[in-house]
Amino acid sequence: MKLQPRARFFYYAELADALNYDDQKSPYAFSLNGQWQFCYLGSPREIPTAFLEGRYQDLDWGSIQVPGHLELQGYGEPNYTNIDFPIPVAPPNVPAENPTGLYYRTFTYQKHLDRQILRFDGVDSVFKVWLNGRLVGEGHGSRLMTEFDVTEFLVDGENQLAVEMEKWSQYSYLEDQDMWWLSGIFRDVTIVEETLIEDFQITPVYQENQWFAQIQVKQNLSSFQPVALDIYYRGEVVTTALLKEETAQVLIPDAKEWNNEEPNLYTAVIQDVQKDALVAVRFGLRRVEMLQDQICLNGVPVLFNGVNRHEFDPEHGRTLSREAIRSEVLQIKKMHINAIRTSHYPNDPYFYDVCDEVGLLVIDECDIETHGMWVQVHPAQDSYWEAEFVERGLRMVHRDFNHPCVLIWSLGNESDFGPNFIAMAQAMRQADPSRLIHYEGDRDTVVADMYSTMYTSVEELEKRASKQVHQKPQILCEYGHAMGNGPGSLQDYQDIFRLYPSLQGGFIWEWKDHGLKQGENYVWGGAFHEPVNDGTFCIDGLVLPDGTPSPGLLEYTRIIQPLKFYVAQNHVVVESLYHYQTVVDLQLQWSVEVSGRVLAEGSVPLPPLAAKALSPVISLPFPTTIEQGAYLNLTVVATESFDVFEVGDVIAATQTQAQAIETAGIEANVTVEDSAARLVIRRGDLEVVINRGSGNICQISQKGQTLLQKEMSLTLDRLPISNDMNVVADRKQKRIGTLFYRCEDLRMTVYEAAAMVVLRQRIMPPAVSWGIELEITLWVTDAGLTVTTKGWFDGEKPLEVPRIGYSLPLNQQIGEIGWYGRGPEESYPDSFANALVGRYQVSRTNWAFPYVVPQEAGNRMDVSWATLTLPASDIGLRLTAIHPLNLNVVGEAGNILGATDGGDEIRIDSRVQALGSNSCGPLPLARYRLYTDPFHFSFTVQGN
Repeated sequence: MKLQPRARFFYYAELADALNYDDQKSPYAFSLNGQWQFCYLGSPREIPTAFLEGRYQDLDWGSIQVPGHLELQGYGEPNYTNIDFPIPVAPPNVPAENPTGLYYRTFTYQKHLDRQILRFDGVDSVFKVWLNGRLVGEGHGSRLMTEFDVTEFLVDGENQLAVEMEKWSQYSYLEDQDMWWLSGIFRDVTIVEETLIEDFQITPVYQENQWFAQIQVKQNLSSFQPVALDIYYRGEVVTTALLKEETAQVLIPDAKEWNNEEPNLYTAVIQDVQKDALVAVRFGLRRVEMLQDQICLNGVPVLFNGVNRHEFDPEHGRTLSREAIRSEVLQIKKMHINAIRTSHYPNDPYFYDVCDEVGLLVIDECDIETHGMWVQVHPAQDSYWEAEFVERGLRMVHRDFNHPCVLIWSLGNESDFGPNFIAMAQAMRQADPSRLIHYEGDRDTVVADMYSTMYTSVEELEKRASKQVHQKPQILCEYGHAMGNGPGSLQDYQDIFRLYPSLQGGFIWEWKDHGLKQGENYVWGGAFHEPVNDGTFCIDGLVLPDGTPSPGLLEYTRIIQPLKFYVAQNHVVVESLYHYQTVVDLQLQWSVEVSGRVLAEGSVPLPPLAAKALSPVISLPFPTTIEQGAYLNLTVVATESFDVFEVGDVIAATQTQAQAIETAGIEANVTVEDSAARLVIRRGDLEVVINRGSGNICQISQKGQTLLQKEMSLTLDRLPISNDMNVVADRKQKRIGTLFYRCEDLRMTVYEAAAMVVLRQRIMPPAVSWGIELEITLWVTDAGLTVTTKGWFDGEKPLEVPRIGYSLPLNQQIGEIGWYGRGPEESYPDSFANALVGRYQVSRTNWAFPYVVPQEAGNRMDVSWATLTLPASDIGLRLTAIHPLNLNVVGEAGNILGATDGGDEIRIDSRVQALGSNSCGPLPLARYRLYTDPFHFSFTVQGN
């Protein structure tokens, strides 16, 4: 009798084995893996009568290893396809030539408990089973568990087990999953001994700040027999209960939550005293829910730094040893990947055990893909397939129900959408309302809890994410196609994932190249002369078939590393990007190098870093002079083992151009005055005031004298030049000159003589639908005020803008301006041949050329430093930048110098628009134009 879908669990004789969750040490789990006798046939029509009648000794047997694939053991040939079926698409019919395998083995058995269950964890594609000459049943669903109650078939002593397997079946049309077509008994075969427990499900429940385990136990008795339950944490009993009915809720005292950074696991043990047998189920306390339109784990929004993973070994196909599974999962975890999508089928059961232990988030995908079904009525809309869709979903849910690593059920992959998926999702939600549902094919999110897409461009992601509306979150279930040399632009994707709450990350396609080993080489589709194949499309992984990391994986690892560095001169702050855990025992190693020579180096222990926390400002003992072209290398290493990392492992690293320390010569500590309206930071003669509402610096004071007339802010406009006449209307329509500022987040860290503020700012014009997201870092140190800005335009943004940079509206006029950059005349991106890089000085009155028609003038490009005198207050300002910027001085409110008697405005721009000749000619050449692409720049302001 074939069993109904249920959780996968084992009985144990010893408590230690139950708590170790090692079914291989259980006397109640009898493995049938190993060498079987085998007969390979061209079709089911060729099955000998002797086999069907149980006269197995009359057959001419070869041999085969179980688990394993036929095609990789000399029986038939592999065939790789991505989309197209290698057989005619004529469901439910299959080819007359249908490779068939007959398996046979004998074994000696001694019954121990009341029931014996024959469990097949994976057979591709359909199979029938005979035990001692009697037909037990048949199964299908290649990557799903199939169980038979063989209590009445099994005898004490010698037994004969026979299996007939067919490569193609009507169910093959649901299993077109971009991989090698490989058949056979490819996962474990086990006889499992059981007593009264028939199913065992545990649902974590969070109520009124307390955690409960909801226990659901089904027994194979007419009435429920009370059983004792013990729940263990790290080998110690934390609570006990007497279960008197099928469902009970048990309080977990001093509960430890499960998450991908702190994978705390509990084990529930029920003992059958009469049979001296224990049944154990491991679980974790975690809740998955939608909060404020975000996928949340234990109340914290999730960012999936994920990967798609096919099961694959270059010599054994989808047959993986436990050692191989553990090694691969640990490698994935060590690369800072936090999530796996089981593309595109439920994986080997042991995979989930390891993910539970090490902490990986799993989207568990059902064994459904009909990508190559070019038929008039797609299976998703054909009622013929409805029961099969529903059954496959429920089999996955029940098997993997108790695994805390599984956050999301996926209905399948690339199988269109229709009523069958709706019925499937409804059945799965009823069986498990505690998890979310994913399906990329559900483009209108009829049943899916998230909007899932594949290979969506950064631009398209930004368009949806920037909409100021409530909407389901978006994930990329596939992106960053890692085929050959690639993928590229991963940093751009990660930036936008971190920028918008509604973008919750994605899953790189894919983890491993599917190259089969042939001699010393790996081969792809077509190597076996398959008439239908998709060539090298299976060679698209972050690691080679043997697990060797590609440059693409190393790039991804660096981009998603769990620590972020902020640097200004010799000052460093480290931010934890972990969501839950406090990291300890870390060391910051640093060096300043130029042309391969180390100018200085050292190491500093990092204090414990709580999740999302900033370290104190760390000041490194730089040399007094640093040559141009020097780089600062920063590496954080583990000084003690934690998580999957060993002593000496690199946790995060970065490199930035080293900047010489130019101090104001004042030794002083930082003081802070904070309120709901403003944040005031003082150091020596410098005072910086930040408006907490807008996020702008609203005042800078030097030696007690204020410098700003209005807030310093990022602006885009300039006076139009005559050659702007044909674009002025568009600029006005986009309202680039009228911007509103909002501070979305502000955090600060201080240590003695230095302070750093990290803030998120939103800039938007009125009446139109576009904006700019800014990540701004402000430093107040011995070097003065350093401003680092990263920005992203979004929405219905203008194609181009006149400039991108900061306006510093002074409350007085400037006297002299000195600079190192292009000069002495003005320069623009398409007009600088006569402006040579050098050191220059001019007075304010000679700064801008006096065009007859007042317009933009005076920009200087490639400025590394500048000095500006303020005669009215006897104060001077010095501006410096590692990467040269644009500098301009204009009059009050952006007018030309001398147009008013008010204070001047300093403009420090990342980029400026070119000139062109569009008044009676073309626009500037594309390479000179200032498009609204992401931008990043930094500068320091120092007073004297």
